Amino acid sequence: MPEYLVPETPASVRFPAAATPPGQPAPAGRRWGRWLLAAVALLLPLLLFGPQYLDQWLHKELEQQVANQTQGQYRLQVGELRTSLWQRSIWLRQVRLRPTAGQLADSLPRVHLDVARLRVQGVGLLALLRRGVVPIDSLVLDSAQLKVLALASKPAKTGSAPLHERLPLRLKGLRIAYLGLLSTQVVYRPGPDSARIERADLTGQHLLISAAGAADTQRLGYAAAWSLQLQRARGQAAGHRVRVAAAHLSTTRRLLQLDSLRIEPQRPYQPAHTQVDFALARLRLSGFDLAALQQRRRFRADSLHLQSPRLAARLMAQATAPGLGSAPAYLRQLHLAHLQIEQGAVEVTGADGYLKIHQLALLGAGLQYTPAVASDSARAFSAESWDVRLGPTQAAAAAHTLRLTSAQLSTRTRALTLHSVLIRPPAPGQGPPGAVRVSLTLPRLALRGLDANALQQRLLRADSLTLSNPRLHFTPPAQPPPPVWKLLSGVVRRSELGRFVVQNADIQFGGLRHAPTISGLFLTGSAIRIDSLAARMPARIAYARSWQARSGRITVPFDLPYYQAASQTMYLDTDARTLVFNTMSLTPKYSAAGMNRHKGYQAPAVSIRVRSLRAEGLDFAALVSRSDFRAARLTAQSPVVRIVSDGRGPINPNYSKVSPEQMRELPVLVDVRQLIIRNGNLYSSYRSPLTPIVGRLSINRFNGRFFNLSNDPGRQTAATPLTGRATTYLQNRCRLDAQVSMYLLDPQGRHRVWGAFGPGSFSLLNPMTVPTRLVRFKSGELRSLRFAMRADRRGVRGTTWASYSGLQLTLLNYGEEEIEKSLFSRIKSKLVNVVVIRDQNPRKRGKFETGQMTSTREPRFSMFTLWRQGIVSGLFHNVGVPQKLAQKLSESKDEAPLPR
Repeated sequence: MPEYLVPETPASVRFPAAATPPGQPAPAGRRWGRWLLAAVALLLPLLLFGPQYLDQWLHKELEQQVANQTQGQYRLQVGELRTSLWQRSIWLRQVRLRPTAGQLADSLPRVHLDVARLRVQGVGLLALLRRGVVPIDSLVLDSAQLKVLALASKPAKTGSAPLHERLPLRLKGLRIAYLGLLSTQVVYRPGPDSARIERADLTGQHLLISAAGAADTQRLGYAAAWSLQLQRARGQAAGHRVRVAAAHLSTTRRLLQLDSLRIEPQRPYQPAHTQVDFALARLRLSGFDLAALQQRRRFRADSLHLQSPRLAARLMAQATAPGLGSAPAYLRQLHLAHLQIEQGAVEVTGADGYLKIHQLALLGAGLQYTPAVASDSARAFSAESWDVRLGPTQAAAAAHTLRLTSAQLSTRTRALTLHSVLIRPPAPGQGPPGAVRVSLTLPRLALRGLDANALQQRLLRADSLTLSNPRLHFTPPAQPPPPVWKLLSGVVRRSELGRFVVQNADIQFGGLRHAPTISGLFLTGSAIRIDSLAARMPARIAYARSWQARSGRITVPFDLPYYQAASQTMYLDTDARTLVFNTMSLTPKYSAAGMNRHKGYQAPAVSIRVRSLRAEGLDFAALVSRSDFRAARLTAQSPVVRIVSDGRGPINPNYSKVSPEQMRELPVLVDVRQLIIRNGNLYSSYRSPLTPIVGRLSINRFNGRFFNLSNDPGRQTAATPLTGRATTYLQNRCRLDAQVSMYLLDPQGRHRVWGAFGPGSFSLLNPMTVPTRLVRFKSGELRSLRFAMRADRRGVRGTTWASYSGLQLTLLNYGEEEIEKSLFSRIKSKLVNVVVIRDQNPRKRGKFETGQMTSTREPRFSMFTLWRQGIVSGLFHNVGVPQKLAQKLSESKDEAPLPR
């Protein structure tokens, strides 16, 4: 066999040291190595070239997603996008969002967005791939500009779904440790309303945008904390411009602060709109629980501090003030520990007036309000306490202006104090005609023991109200106003006041026929209650249990413009049922001649002065409620009456008011059980047309007591008439005792008077008869004169019994400004004394002559004139004058041209 045909094993052939037998698995170490080599072979090109393709893909995907979501109506442009898988981050630069069409869908707003930089770091890639809750370390948008040019007119299909249900890639949620929106500018002008924020910085901590985050009540907007900084924000809405220099909100510090807030109108005032001008230096709200407000509609905060707020508002013509305690409808509860306003100012102008407040300061503690629950009776207007201070304040309402220097209200001390209150009425000719007019100067008003908690129940309760040194001029309206309780019913349902005190007041009433003026008034009312029930309580007098008052001078016009009544002091006590006027007077404005000239007929000038007029047992309740004057006793102490008359001019054409039948015509009820007159004096002077010399007559030391002076049909009857007895002195020397019985409700005016004169001399009458009748009683002594008369509306009838002696008359003449005896008058005097006059009674033969009173009633003259006529006619007839002549002499009426 040839040699080259022999098989050989080459020395170079090598076999593995440990060959694996057929059918056995390879060793583990060798398989791991192969996988590692394969992974390196795959990752190396991915690491070298993958980010570039990923950035491009993600860039296009973002732009495509925006186009798809908006149906191609918006375009997203990203200037630069870089990702880092190693750092799990994404960087975007020059992001730009713009609408692509002029007309957008109704469900899309018109928005322009520019973002200089957007950075996302720490993205959980594995959670992203699994579409779970993706963690993100930070998401920051830097230098963004957002413009909202128009809002969607219709809601989008997913517009009402919460944010966590609208996440991209159907993610279950996002967990963002830090969210920042930095150096952002916002422009909002979708219509007439607009806003602009030059810089906004918004940061959020630990956001959980998921169903669990939305249900977490400790989170606000999915975040555990938010912080917002605004600078130079401005806008306009509802015809006003709004500016804020800076704003800060921090949910971690629970703080909201606004600096330099300003709201001002854009256009001139229009009556159909309300216009507001508001400025605020700083608003600081601390301890603010924003999460409770958003999720549970509960406003909770520690303090709200407003620095230097300035409000100027012009209300619309038909504006109505909101009710006290009003709150937004969505607010379920309000808790505010402390509210403070300092250096505030308010100016509100409306169609009916204005209000201006300067230096307003307010402190409120423990505010708690729940709209669904009735007001807490333990709180005053939803707060534990209020402290309000007002500086100079002005207001105008009902054509009146009000000013006060300062005011203080404290619910802790339960006190309200006003200083230097000034109310002024409209100028003459201005304001509604016939409306009420008030002029008031009040240095101090103090309300103590005020129950501010009851005010929210429309109940006014206080211990005392004190007015110090008020000066009031009050003119009531032409139409009688409603009762006080009805006037106050629009503000409070009931008023309860322990004491009402007026110190040293001066009060003047106008617009009334008898408008009084009161000076130095001190008034105290106790247990005052004002409501409809109290107005009907018989035990209350002008809504009070009792009143006490004293005053200085009181003046009242009487029979304008001819008389003025006055009292130097006054005192009343409703508990003691006493009313006292001291040093009363009635003073005429003109002389007797002036009265005649101004009235055009004879009218005496009457002046009266009374040391005191005292009413006891006075029914004040009837006096106040019905103007009825009921008293047990009325006493006039030392009255002095002076009647000055002038016989020149026609007789008064009006019926006299001083007559019995006039009691039936009184518009008020008068019931005086006992009328007492002590030490009265009447001085009468009369200027006859016959001579310019004035005749004088006096009635002195008048003391009388009269019973049942009443026009009450229940007390004044024919069986129980007015009765009385009086004692006085004619010319302070001749005594007169008289009695009267008078049924005041008799339509015929029937009554009886009887009495007696004497002793005295007939010459006592000369001071009156000589100048007025040119008759002198030359001699004659009156021992006694008794009379008894019956009078009615037709006249007087009666009898006189005169006992006298040595009666002689002298008839006189007047000439050359002197009263003298002429030859003719001496002859007439002799004839009268011899033929007519009986010189004595009883006659020499012992016969006693009586006189008959006969005189016709002149309704234009007073009842006292009728009595005088009866006595004169009876006396003349008693001394021998024929009855017809005696009657004529008693009824003589002096008439002459009016004095010049």
